[in-house]
Amino acid sequence: VSNYFVDVSCGEHGVAVGGPGDWALCGTEAVRKEKIIQSTFTLIISPLNNALYSTLAFQSRVYEALKHGSVPVILGSLGQLPFSEVLRWDLAAIVLPMPRVTEIPFYLQSFPDEQIAALRLQGRVFFQNYLSSLQSIFDTLLAEVRTRLQIPAHPIRDEPSISVFPASFIPLKYQGPDMEPESDELLGPVESPFPSETYRYNFSHTMQINAFNVRGDPFHLYPHTPFEPWLPSEAKFLGSNYGFRPVGRGAGGDGKEFGEALGGNSPREQFTIVMLTYDREVVLIQALHRFKGLPFLNKVIVVWNGENPPSSDLRWPEIGVPVEVVKTGKNSLNNRFLPFDVIETEAILSIDDDAHLRHDEIVFGFRVWREERKRIVGFPGRFHAWDVKHQSWNYNSNYSCELSMVLTGAAFFHKYYTYLYSYVMPQAIRDKVDEYLNCEDIAMNFLVSHITRKPPIKVTSRWTFRCPGCPTTLSSNSSHFEERHQCINFFTQVYGYTPLYYTQYRVDSVLFKTRIAHDKMKCFKYI
Repeated sequence: VSNYFVDVSCGEHGVAVGGPGDWALCGTEAVRKEKIIQSTFTLIISPLNNALYSTLAFQSRVYEALKHGSVPVILGSLGQLPFSEVLRWDLAAIVLPMPRVTEIPFYLQSFPDEQIAALRLQGRVFFQNYLSSLQSIFDTLLAEVRTRLQIPAHPIRDEPSISVFPASFIPLKYQGPDMEPESDELLGPVESPFPSETYRYNFSHTMQINAFNVRGDPFHLYPHTPFEPWLPSEAKFLGSNYGFRPVGRGAGGDGKEFGEALGGNSPREQFTIVMLTYDREVVLIQALHRFKGLPFLNKVIVVWNGENPPSSDLRWPEIGVPVEVVKTGKNSLNNRFLPFDVIETEAILSIDDDAHLRHDEIVFGFRVWREERKRIVGFPGRFHAWDVKHQSWNYNSNYSCELSMVLTGAAFFHKYYTYLYSYVMPQAIRDKVDEYLNCEDIAMNFLVSHITRKPPIKVTSRWTFRCPGCPTTLSSNSSHFEERHQCINFFTQVYGYTPLYYTQYRVDSVLFKTRIAHDKMKCFKYI
């Protein structure tokens, strides 16, 4: 493009806001909106009066550009952008010195689509979190002052775990024979339950500043997040007391040594199983039996979505770890992702009561998650497909070489995401889940991909996980898939874009299908 048209008059719209030493705003907000939503960039000139750091017109133009999805281009270095002490405006806006005004056309044409999309996305985050309402502006102002004084934010709220049983009730214990073990494979050491460490970064000023410039919630302090850095390899042996468990005490090894230690790059830890159930007592008890002897398991949380408590004569198996049965306020699939206070580990395995996974599959999934803590790691993969005819998204469960979602009926994720799902994610999404009694797994995939800008990770070849002979489920309803089509398109409207990304690989064990000596063992016999 070699020709440009620049109009510095308001024409028929007239001047709406203006002042001495400042550029004026033309027309009404509706008139300006019509122009901005058609624009990739919005040129905003700093106040003419060098004595002014900011003006109403300057701030209004920044506000409107972010609100309507345009990238602010600030000409001049004197304009003070909102909350610039904690917000990195170079991630959401372009700032040029006044002498480079003649370069603007060439300069803006040099931006690739990916960078423009990143600027727009960060601008949307800034607007929604810090500028979209008087309450958000006030909260950000207080948070900026708190950060300046290096005062930690208020801890995020855990959800109270109210037992489904009366205080005086003692559940009956199962006294029958145990289920036959799946194999004699050593999958991990037997350990007593222990919690993950919490609130290790309370006074980290760098972490506080970073929280404002990433997708998430900077207004609360979290007990742990999936973004904490790893220590170097030497820390496992020199000076660290975090409880690393290197394979072969650092010498490595094949399947024998691998099965005796957790290894990896993070200190030793365990995971919590969260299982949602609704009036399927027999299926629930069968599922609990299968968890007996499962390595690295901290406890099992049964989220009881039924209106009535479990039968008083129901016999509960002893599986070597605590089993907490939590009562909920209403029957909602959102309850699957409540951040219950009895969840004391970073890792959560969300699993349906009718999902039948072997111990080796669960342990393998846990080991993979420890290396990809930011992402959902699970078994059944699905994807979103473009409907060319209707120009919209469809939910697809067919076999595919590309995936963009992992169902949370059998998946690991970090507890941090349960806080975001329950308290930070737009309420409209949780309302849609309640309306359809569906799509909570899609909502969690949207959330995690929005935060990480990464797809989930699928492990093993398993495509489905339903147990044979189990009662009918919600997914067998004829309207199930149509509702999931609608959910994807509705969630896209709420986020302003589709955060899901595709992946073309799955994860298998390191020595899978590798020929090894007869006296050596693979990491997993069947994975």
